[in-house]
Amino acid sequence: MKGLKYSWLSYRRDQLWFPLAFLALFAGIVLILRPGARFNIARAYLGFIVPLIGGILAAYGVLDDPALELRFSTPVRAGQILRARLGLILSVSAISAAIFQIVLGGLGIDLSPLGNLLAVQLVWLLPTLALASLGMAGALAGAQTAIGAFLAGAVWLIQLMMNSWLRANARPAFLFLGVIAPGDPALPLNRCVLFGGSVALLMISWALLRRTERYL
Repeated sequence: MKGLKYSWLSYRRDQLWFPLAFLALFAGIVLILRPGARFNIARAYLGFIVPLIGGILAAYGVLDDPALELRFSTPVRAGQILRARLGLILSVSAISAAIFQIVLGGLGIDLSPLGNLLAVQLVWLLPTLALASLGMAGALAGAQTAIGAFLAGAVWLIQLMMNSWLRANARPAFLFLGVIAPGDPALPLNRCVLFGGSVALLMISWALLRRTERYL
């Protein structure tokens, strides 16, 4: 809890404008569109935009700390730092997704084609966790925040551009299977793979972050 509080206090607040701006943008688009087009915009925000923002923010989550040297000089474990930073980013993502779904509910937009309430949350949560883990691992591996952000963005873009091929040949590793094909029989395996891959990337981040001298 203390780690999460420190992460919030030391977090660059200007980065919060990034998810809030997209939230406002897509809420505004949904409001002005005709009813028949609203569902596609709604699922695009939850399934594509929220994960992208989470991946980019996570790339800056650890190393973009003005008190990084002081942070590393304290007896704080690498796992605590990762949990606090990832927890903050997932919390921002969850709040954005929740506010957007409240707006959708007020407009009478039905998300049931994506599944039940839990399935709708997994549509944005698992891709966000995967891209956030990738962004963090990339930033720590390259010792530069921009590398992690580029890696998360590149994977996001490649998966979108190759979505037909991935659905045909690599459904377990497809980030957006839940939002594009919510009834696909491979979805349970896909969710397990995304979660397992995220855990593996976080373990890599943990191992890298233990070598604090690389980042000072």
